[in-house]
Amino acid sequence: MSQHSRKRLTSGKKAILGVSALAASGLAVGLLVTPSAVAEGTGAAEALKQNQAAAADARAAKAAAPKSLAARSAGSTVLSGVTVNGGNSAAVGTKNTQTITVKWKLSGGSTLYGSHASLWRGTDIASGPEQFITSEQFNAGTEPCVPSGDATFDCTATYKIDPRIDLSNEDAGAWKISLWAVTDATTGVDTDNARTWYLQRWSRLSNNAAPEPVAKGETITITGKLERANWDTYKYAGYTQQIVHLQERSLTGSYATTSSHRTGTGSQAGVEKKTRTATTDRCYRYKFEGTSTTPPVSGTGDCVDVR
Repeated sequence: MSQHSRKRLTSGKKAILGVSALAASGLAVGLLVTPSAVAEGTGAAEALKQNQAAAADARAAKAAAPKSLAARSAGSTVLSGVTVNGGNSAAVGTKNTQTITVKWKLSGGSTLYGSHASLWRGTDIASGPEQFITSEQFNAGTEPCVPSGDATFDCTATYKIDPRIDLSNEDAGAWKISLWAVTDATTGVDTDNARTWYLQRWSRLSNNAAPEPVAKGETITITGKLERANWDTYKYAGYTQQIVHLQERSLTGSYATTSSHRTGTGSQAGVEKKTRTATTDRCYRYKFEGTSTTPPVSGTGDCVDVR
């Protein structure tokens, strides 16, 4: 993630244009270009500038290619199948570096001059993103796309996020994908919002039912604690005032919600505690449905032996 962080230095990266375009044109050396933007500091603005420069270089290479190659395909480059980690979210904890994978498909052009996707957060690109993350492939100067059929390409880019270097709590929530592609089709792809996705603070939920064993008719107390990653302190902290569901099942049945409650605050931050009367052997757990900043999680069920 050396291209984006307010905490890391950025550096100029060499952009390698599409392999298929180079091989077809015979310009494998001549079209290996360096973005005009050279890093002069840190931050999202510099990473955005380098990404825009790489896109400009791809367009220039298309313009410089032989006429027979540069405009073989009429129509537009079509973007489809944009996903983040196979869905639309990614969760990061407090210590370990997380790899985020973005995939997309291009069609409508038989020659690819370049394509890259970047992750960003903010109001809009024009006013300057709060974060702008370029991929490992962009940083290494490699093409993320490979031919997958007649005038189609499958693309995969990965992004390394270290919460101790790259994130603060304000980064949790909605992000977007900026994506461009240049092919021999008349029109390329250039969008600041190929997909909205969510970067979330990793969650965990404990629960314990006690005492075990318990006499029939006695009280069982089910205690749980909902926590999530804090990217400012690099620790886990109780997630307050969140709805959690107490679920129960028989020893061989399926869990079903029996009541819903809000987690505690202050010294009881994230804590939930409820009681039940012991009747038969039964299992208990808490479940959290998640928010835009925090993924859903269920506690490990705890079964109580009633005697």
